[in-house]
Amino acid sequence: MSDRDKIIEIISREKKFYLISHMLPDGDSIGSLLGMGMALKLAGKKVNMYTPGHLPSKYSFLKGADLVENDQFGEDEEATVIVLDSSDPERLGELRDDVMKFSRIINIDHHVTNQRFGNYNLVDAEASATGEIVYKILSDAGFIINKGVAESLYVAISTDTGSFKFDNTTSQTHLVIAELLQYELSPGQLSQRVFDERPLSFYILLREALSGLEMFGNRRIAVMTLSRDIRQRSGATSDELEGIVNYSRNIEGIELGILFYVDTTEEVKVGFRSKQLDVSELAGRFNGGGHVRAAGCRIKGDYETVKNRVIAEAEKMLQSYPA
Repeated sequence: MSDRDKIIEIISREKKFYLISHMLPDGDSIGSLLGMGMALKLAGKKVNMYTPGHLPSKYSFLKGADLVENDQFGEDEEATVIVLDSSDPERLGELRDDVMKFSRIINIDHHVTNQRFGNYNLVDAEASATGEIVYKILSDAGFIINKGVAESLYVAISTDTGSFKFDNTTSQTHLVIAELLQYELSPGQLSQRVFDERPLSFYILLREALSGLEMFGNRRIAVMTLSRDIRQRSGATSDELEGIVNYSRNIEGIELGILFYVDTTEEVKVGFRSKQLDVSELAGRFNGGGHVRAAGCRIKGDYETVKNRVIAEAEKMLQSYPA
């Protein structure tokens, strides 16, 4: 029996589940968590949902968002743990050790860099989003899907495809979305809430990022830098960093956009976005990961040292890549 069939058997048979997304959760992570969690609840299962850290406010309108916990993980050893959209256990943050002690862990993900750390692993790198995989699993297992579940999975897929603009959007993606739209969703309203509406603090943060814009690699690399101090002065929360790196990548003539976020004096978070370059490979050189066009990593060290290392590696990759 394949892991996929075994997972369908387990979620159909078992009664208690702990679901968890990765730290600094994005739309796919939260949408998959809520879509799976609320569908299991509809089936009469006992479900607890977790995310390391806080849930971004722009996803708080989704059904079940108020049920997500972020501190102490469940302790019932008979529960089945489902980890969603996390390529490796380290992305579970402070809850990692609590999660990994369980004897039955289901790992559902679409990152090509997934370490297959579960007892049962459903990793489909061809899927546009983890939400796409979750929808197929729920459908094949015969679970009820209502409007709330459908909205969460729609958000999961639409965010990880950049509102269906990214290359990971496939014919299968659109077929799944077509089925989700049958639940009387409003794509316009969902898009407005998820993609368009931002608090003023986001734009103050973006202004700071753009004011320090730098070019490297014969003007094919655009770099922005932010720090914890700048973020706090702007009044922005950490999840408002999401999407800022795209502004560097979207400049005409730029192939690679990089955002350095100086979290502490000892660690720098780096986000990569590209038009054609495989940035999952670039992030992988620094023990990070992600998608072909969107990836990231955390690097120990001071800002200048980290910046010089990353840019040197990026320029090296671009040398063998046609302009």
